[in-house]
Amino acid sequence: MALAIFGALGIIVATRKPGPDPSAPKQLAAPPGTAAVQVAAAPAASNTNLSGLPKAEEATDVDKATEHVQIGNQLLAQNKVNEAAEEYRKAVKLNPDDEDTHYNLALALAKLGQLEEAKKEYEEALRIYPDYVEAHNNLANLLVREGHFDDAIQHFNKAIELDPKNANAENNLGNALARTGKIQDAVVHFQAALNLNPKYNDARNNLASAYLVLGQVENAISEYSSILQADPNFQPAKQGLVRALEARAKTGKQ
Repeated sequence: MALAIFGALGIIVATRKPGPDPSAPKQLAAPPGTAAVQVAAAPAASNTNLSGLPKAEEATDVDKATEHVQIGNQLLAQNKVNEAAEEYRKAVKLNPDDEDTHYNLALALAKLGQLEEAKKEYEEALRIYPDYVEAHNNLANLLVREGHFDDAIQHFNKAIELDPKNANAENNLGNALARTGKIQDAVVHFQAALNLNPKYNDARNNLASAYLVLGQVENAISEYSSILQADPNFQPAKQGLVRALEARAKTGKQ
């Protein structure tokens, strides 16, 4: 059977720098055809100098960078991506050691289709903070788009190692594995994503597509049907169910 379409890579936009805090909010699963977005917050501006006294009225470079990031975040939320990217670039020049600013610039650049520049910014964020889960995930997504699956799989695995409850990364890893023909391995990760988030329709659709490739037609029909019960307008599942029913018909089952 021809390889089914695997899609809906989950792009993650951080609300905060990742850390060991187990109560930290997790990424939301992307709704159909979209990506989960949570913009990295601007670094906190300092209100005191090193002596503990109130800072002088003149803003520091870090303070100015913070203002640019805040403006950039607002512009990005309004889908004014070009303007947001310019604000992030200004922030990077003023405060080049802040990983979140590089991350947000990468996100904006990727939205603009400037993938090579976006990759460099994600890589810079990871150079500064190697355990940046969201940067590993999003860099890997760009690598998948370029067909660099082995490198992408390494970054997805790192994201999952750092955050074992990351449903987006599990789904994305399954996607990358499926595109290399490792369908059975992909199934494991689609199932893991659903164990973490049973309402993750993109992951369930990918699982159904994987079942269809493996010839497990009844399992595929069951998963597609489950999606459409929850969301009758989920087009990938509608299309997949048609393919699955056609496959069933060819085997003579009713």
